[in-house]
Amino acid sequence: MKKLFIIISSLLFCLTVTSCSEEKVAETPKVNAKGSKADTYKNWHDVCLKGKVDDIDKQIAKFEARLKEDPNDNLAKVYLGSSQALKAKYSKWPLTKLKCLREGEKSLDSAVEQAPDDARVRMVRAIAGYKVPKRFERRPTSLLDFEYLIPIAKDPKGRLKKNECQVILYYAHLAYGEDGRDSAERLKKLCHNLDPNSTYGELTK
Repeated sequence: MKKLFIIISSLLFCLTVTSCSEEKVAETPKVNAKGSKADTYKNWHDVCLKGKVDDIDKQIAKFEARLKEDPNDNLAKVYLGSSQALKAKYSKWPLTKLKCLREGEKSLDSAVEQAPDDARVRMVRAIAGYKVPKRFERRPTSLLDFEYLIPIAKDPKGRLKKNECQVILYYAHLAYGEDGRDSAERLKKLCHNLDPNSTYGELTK
């Protein structure tokens, strides 16, 4: 009887360990094997742009899971920050809005601080900062990011994809225009010429 009890206990322990192990794997979202990490994170972030807070929370959980797996994944961190800022935008309660915005700012700035020369990280922070209302004083940081990014975006055969260069030039022209900079129209023309038939090409006619 004692031997049987030990065998049953061992089996139960093994089943519990297996179950926990499977649950842990299921909790960590996988990067799309058919695309790059940047493409996967952009897809998660695109869900947040639709403005449904419950869906934004799910994407935030995915980014947090990636960072738990790799705390040095600064691309995941900067997209997390932008997602948190979007939750601030679409949440109803003022205190929730402010809390999420501050969390987003912390994630955005931490990512760039750790990876200042990663153009994609800077791109996400630049655009997120531009979209935050001016009263929260994120625009100066956004403009600094665009100043870093514009020379990179002018070379579509460089380290970024053509559509990434175009989105940088598009938002840079908006930010520069609102800041009263003469180069805004030149950036608009550069954006259009990269791909006149794309979404941003159509927006910059």
